[in-house]
Amino acid sequence: MTTAEQDEHPREPLTTEHRLDLLERDVRSHARSLTALVKSGTSFSNEQVEQLRTVLREEFGDVGLSMEGPDHIVEARRDFMFLRSLRKGVNGTASKIGWVVILAIVGIIALNFKDGISFWKGGA
Repeated sequence: MTTAEQDEHPREPLTTEHRLDLLERDVRSHARSLTALVKSGTSFSNEQVEQLRTVLREEFGDVGLSMEGPDHIVEARRDFMFLRSLRKGVNGTASKIGWVVILAIVGIIALNFKDGISFWKGGA
């Protein structure tokens, strides 16, 4: 718009209260739109769920996990529990070995310090 057109149709100045009201309406409108979008995309049809299950079974089967029946699922859970306990045991052992190494280094430093003090005093 040119300045001449703006002069013909002057814009009314908005009060702060009116601007806040417009802003709140926009925020509520956006929130409703986003909520509707989220709700519309959260449910899967039964056909889609079955397709997902089929794909997951095939992919798990490709890596050696059979999910064909409850027995296979229970065995897979046991395998994972065993792997978890093995990992925790290895981590605990590594932690203990690390502390032993740290204590040995601190002990050697303390002995060297004591020997250095003894040597400095002339009592070596």
